[in-house]
Parts: sequence; C-alpha cells; structure tokens
Amino acid sequence: MIKNINSEHKRTSQLDKGLDTLDTAPEVLRSLATFTCVCGMIGNGLVVWLLSCRGQRTPFCTYVLHLAIADFLFLLCTAVTLYLETPVLAYEVMERVRSFAYTASLSLLTAISTQRCLSVLFPIWYKYHRPQYLSAVVCALLWALSLLMSVVAALFCSELWLGVESQCLTVDSVFSFLVMGIFTPVMVLSSVTLFVRVRRSSRQWGRRPTRLYVVVLASVVVFLLCALPVGISWFFLYWLDLPQEQKTLFRYVACLSSALSSSANPVIYFVVGSQGRRSLREPLGAVLRRALREEPEGEGRETPSTGTSDLGA
Repeated sequence: MIKNINSEHKRTSQLDKGLDTLDTAPEVLRSLATFTCVCGMIGNGLVVWLLSCRGQRTPFCTYVLHLAIADFLFLLCTAVTLYLETPVLAYEVMERVRSFAYTASLSLLTAISTQRCLSVLFPIWYKYHRPQYLSAVVCALLWALSLLMSVVAALFCSELWLGVESQCLTVDSVFSFLVMGIFTPVMVLSSVTLFVRVRRSSRQWGRRPTRLYVVVLASVVVFLLCALPVGISWFFLYWLDLPQEQKTLFRYVACLSSALSSSANPVIYFVVGSQGRRSLREPLGAVLRRALREEPEGEGRETPSTGTSDLGA
C-alpha cells in the first residue's frame, strides 16, 4: 500500500514537473524572441539610417536599404504579436503586415543574390548596359507584389471577412508555390552559381573575393536555415489539427527563429566590413560601405587585363 502511494506520488510529481516545463518553455521562448526582435530593430534601424544619409547609393546599397526596412517591419510586427492576442482586429492586422514584410524580405534577398550572380556572369553588361534605375524599379515591384499577396490573403483567409476554407487553401497553395517553387530555387541557384564562379576565378587569379560576395552568401545561408522553415511551417501549421499547447510552443519557436534571421543581416554587414581593431576607431558608415563594396579591394593598384570582373562578386 505504501509502495503504491509512493509510486503514485512520484508519478504526480513527474506530471507536475512536465506541466511546469510546458508552462515555462513558451515564456522563455517569448522572452528570447522579444530580446532578439529589439536587438534586430536597433541593428536594421542603424543600417537604414546610415544608408539613407548617403547621397549616392550603389545598386546593392539600394537593395540592402529596402531589405533592412522589410526586416525592421517584420521584427516590429513579430514583437507586437508575441504579446497581442486581443482585440482580434489588431492581431489580424499585425499578422498580415508581418506576412507582407516576410514576403518582401524573401523576394528582396532573392533579387540581391540574383543580381550579384548576373554581375559576375555578365560583367560587361552589368557595368555598361545595365539600366540605371534597375535596382529601384525591382525593389518597387517586389514591394507591390508582396502587398498584393498580403491583400489577397487577407480577403480570402481572414476570419473577420469570413473567408471560405477552400478558397483559403487555394491561396495558401499559390503562396507556397511562390515561396518554394520560385523564390527559393532562384535564390539557391544564383547563390550556388555565384559561389562556384567566384571560387574558380579566385583560384585562377589568386585574388580574394570581395566582401560583398561573403555578405550575400552569408545572408542567404542564414535565411535558408532560420527563416525559410518558418515560412513553410505557416502553411502546414494552419491546416494541421494539433493541440493548442503545441501550436503555441511552435509559434514561439518560429518567432525566435525568424527573428534571428532578420536580426543577423546587420551583424553580417559590420562583421564582414570590419578590419579588426582598426574598425573600432572607424565610423560605422565606413565599415558598412566597405562590406557592400562591389569592386575587389586594391583593384586600382592591380588590374589584370582579363578575368578581373569575375571577382567583382
């Protein structure tokens, strides 16, 4: 009898510990996600301020400026939705804006890797025949596409608008195809091509690749590891019949992972652009410009007759 009571007491204690863990884990994850969002907003805000203060921007500075704006907006909405559940209208609006910012960030990063790949594969066209306002036009089109996707999702999938489930499934399927069938393959293909071409050229000419090349590849890798799984999970989590506790826990994990991705880019810029202890005495704008510089360092002192443009990655 005493053994049975003791064993029952142990089982009850273990169950209570398990429940305490389930109650504690979401709070810890939410706190970590909030802290990451705040740090990321500071970093992306600094990038926006530094690039906005400059008079003339390179094409990639234009892309990075818009990417930082999208990441800042995404982090802001993520931080708000972590603590906002009611009223329903406010939560719904923040979620739609968050989805809009996520789509814009994904498409802008795809455009960055694609244009950098084109600049390496077709250096003459990129230097002399590329339209002057190509970057600005592409950014405007990608923002418009992201906004259109978010508006369509709000109309067909919002509970406030009484969206039909079959129509919402169709919309989600189309968006999943855009993410997994277009944006992600183009990003991966252009990044792999860029990596192979620059590595081959650097071995041939014995020159180091530019910092911008490292920035692009690092940003793509971080996005694929942290933010892409979140985008995929949004589709499956909505349609899977899971307990509410598991959905809440997964939601906080997804918020933390995506916040890390959006917060990592400013860190990548300043780490890649730094020059050790010298950078501690340099303005942050100079470090950022060095990281986003398109030409190889020392190009003016040493310019081979052929193949140099291949290293402008």
